[in-house]
Order: sequence, then C-alpha cells, then structure tokens
Amino acid sequence: MVANAFFHPLSPIPGNKLVASSNFFTGIASLSGRTHYGMPFVHKRYGKVVRIGPEFVSVADKDMIRQILVTTDYPKSTIHEGFELNGQHNLFSSRNKDFHKNRRRLVAPAFGLQYLRSLEPIMHECIHVLVQKVDELLENPKAVKGKKVLPAGHIDICSFMMRLSLDIIGETAFGQSFEMVKDDSHPVPGQMAKTLRRAMQQAFNPWMKWIIPLDFSFVEFGTERVRARKANGEKGRRADLLQYLIDAQANERVNGNGETGNEYEDMISGKLTDKAVETEACIFLIAGSETSSTAITFTLMFLVKNPDKLAKLREELDLATASNLNGTLPAYDQVRNLPYLTGCINESLRLRPVAATGLPREVTEDVTMNGYFFPKGTILLAQFPQLHWSDEYFPQADKYIPERWIPGDSPFPPVQEFTFYPFSAGTRNCVGKNFAMMEMRLIIATLITMYDIGFVPNQREDYVQYITTALATESYVITMKKRQSACAV
Repeated sequence: MVANAFFHPLSPIPGNKLVASSNFFTGIASLSGRTHYGMPFVHKRYGKVVRIGPEFVSVADKDMIRQILVTTDYPKSTIHEGFELNGQHNLFSSRNKDFHKNRRRLVAPAFGLQYLRSLEPIMHECIHVLVQKVDELLENPKAVKGKKVLPAGHIDICSFMMRLSLDIIGETAFGQSFEMVKDDSHPVPGQMAKTLRRAMQQAFNPWMKWIIPLDFSFVEFGTERVRARKANGEKGRRADLLQYLIDAQANERVNGNGETGNEYEDMISGKLTDKAVETEACIFLIAGSETSSTAITFTLMFLVKNPDKLAKLREELDLATASNLNGTLPAYDQVRNLPYLTGCINESLRLRPVAATGLPREVTEDVTMNGYFFPKGTILLAQFPQLHWSDEYFPQADKYIPERWIPGDSPFPPVQEFTFYPFSAGTRNCVGKNFAMMEMRLIIATLITMYDIGFVPNQREDYVQYITTALATESYVITMKKRQSACAV
C-alpha cells in the first residue's frame, strides 16, 4: 500500500493517498451504488484529475475527456468483461476494437430511422396498454394487484415506466411482451435486474464471486425465443430487432460470409453465429429497459416540479398533434423534431445522466496527457457528469432549463461541443440512442397530451447507479387526470 501511494507512476496525481493505495475503497463505494454523490466533492478538493485507486484515475477535464472518448478512443476497461453472456463478446462488453467494428456494422442499421419506423406500431401497442391501465387505476385505485394502493388520482409513474420499457423491449427485441404493465408478474425482468446489479458490484469486488455467484439464467429466455422464431420460419416473421438479427445472419451465410466453425475466430471477427444472435438480443433487453424508463421518469419529475416548463411543452405538443382525433396516440413524425420536447429530454439527461459515475476506459500504451503521465493499463474514468453539472459549461447548472438547448430561446451562450455526453461518444457510443430517443419522445408526448400531471411533495429523489442510473426507491408518484380533450383510446 505504501508503494502504491508514494512510489507508483501515478503517485504524482492529486488525491487522497490512502484511497489511492488500494482498490478496497473503490470496491466498498461501488456496493452502495452512490459513488456519483461523492465525485463532485472529490474533484472540488483535488482538481479535475484525481487518483481514486492504484490504477484508477477520475478525469473531469473537458479536453481530456474528449481525447479519452473521441480522439484516441480508448477501449473499455476490464470491468466490462464481467458482462459477457453465453461466453460471447457482445456490443456492450467487448474490448476488442475489431470485434466491435464488425458487430456494430451488422447491427447499426437496425437502429437507423428507416428501420425504427417499422417498430413504431409495436411501441404504440405497448403504450396503448399503458393508457388503458392508467385509465383503469384512475377510475378504480384499488384495481392494482400486489402493490400499495395509492390515493385517488395518484400514479407511481416510475413503476409504470420501468414496466412499459420492459414490455417495449420485450416486444421489439423478442416479439413477446412481458406484460409487465398488465400484472407485473413475469420473472425474467427481476432476475435480470438482480444479476446485473451483482455483476457491477463484483466488477469492483472480485471476492464476491466466491460468495454470491452470478445467475445468468435469464439468458435462457432469449435463447428460447430465438430458437422458437427460427423454428416458425416465415410464420413467425415480424418487424422487430430479433428478426433483423436473424435476417442479417441469413444474409451472411448466403453471401459466404457466415461462421467458419471455429467458435473463437467467429466470435472475434463478429460473425453472427446462433450464440451471437441470442446474446445480442439479450443485450438489447438489458440496455433498452432501465435506461429509457429512468430517463422518462426523471423528465416527468422535472416537469411536474417546474409547471411553467410543463405548460410550455404541452402547448408545443398540442399544436403538433392538433389534427389528431381524440385519443389518437402521437405519431413519431409529429414529435421527433419538436425543439422543446427534445430540450426537456436533453436537460433531464444532463442533470441525471444514465452513467452518473462516468465511463471507464483503459490506456493501451504509456501516454502523457495534459501534463499527467499515465502508464499502460491505467483506467481513466471519463467523468463527463462533472461537465454536465458545471456552471463553467452550463450556467445555472443545478436548474432545469430546457430553453438552454434551443438556439434563439436560450438565455445563455450556445452549448459547447464535447460538454454533453448523454449516449457516450466515439466509436463506442450507444448504438441504440435513436431507439431510446424515439421511445422517450413517444411516451412523454402521449402522457402530456392525454393527461394533466402534477407534483406530489415529500418524496425521495435520491438515485443509485449500478449499470445505469435509477431512483433508489424505484418509485415516484405524480398526480394524473385525464384531459377532457383526450378520450379513452
């Protein structure tokens, strides 16, 4: 520990010597999921570059973060290896640049606007179920099953957003809804959430693997769905992400670019083997549920706490959907380019970033950056949330001001480049960002146009991060009332 603290190549970097000498403190902090609460204080005391472990450095410098994520584009750290499924690299876990490039080339078109348009009816079906369920609870608050009965007109929107996002990703990734909005009883989402939380804790505390082994049994659900779809052939076809992967695999084989039979070489080269299709479908499930649901919940939370912003958004949405028949769900073409809606979402993602503790990247060779020497193997934590929360880049950074994202309406100078990272950056940015934005816009637009929503005081708003950010209580209640112009769907 003394050698790590005072004689390590990273020892000149500012930071608490005791914390820097051992991974113990980082590991303990990760168990609580609240590391993001301490990082602003750490950087305020020690500066924009702080050593927080023997080989771990947190970086909150704008230009250095750009170099880490974009210019040099360092690979993900070894922490991500704990998220491999089926013994396979995947888009989330892989640190191999060649694999990631090849796999992303195959998968990325599924998240282009043209293909996403085919998913809109599926999303609408799921949102339709949500509207029906909310209407039922507004008429009869006791209709809830296995949950706390809330006062009339009160809805736990956090719970519903988590369940709706799971239903949407179930339908779009596997062609099968979990029906969580209806009865919240499917076992897979709970199994998945529990395992991923433990996987994140074990990434910083390897000793936990011997005490609490990980249970990846939820992956069997994906395997069964892929095999069932293939067995059904043309009868099972539908426009979803699973079918896209199956078709891409078939095209590889027809064109002579399919798997060779060498499992390791096929994996590294990014071939869409049967295992790869099953794995990536499960990754869609993992990445596409809690992320979107939390972002939607936080956006609604900020809106009900700022009724002037809510009124402005409603005015924009009402104008955009004025030609719709009563009860018609907003179409994506009606809302995808609305500046204030986008500003409301961006401002929420700024204040409550999905990766609140930053993004770890590993230095692949000795490098000097901004006067600091980092030996090969150093893990640099790109602490972009500190940029999001800085008055230097976002005046009145602690306030929810959607106008800052709208040129001409903003009271501040334009947002600077490379200060906002809602979906990471570089080649490892989130491949599903268009999917996420589509889902968020459609759901928020539906809720705001169909319901009057309001603030309920005296609720906890603290949040945790394991894989992604989430409310610590997994609950946030708002008031909801059907708008007179919004008839039942």
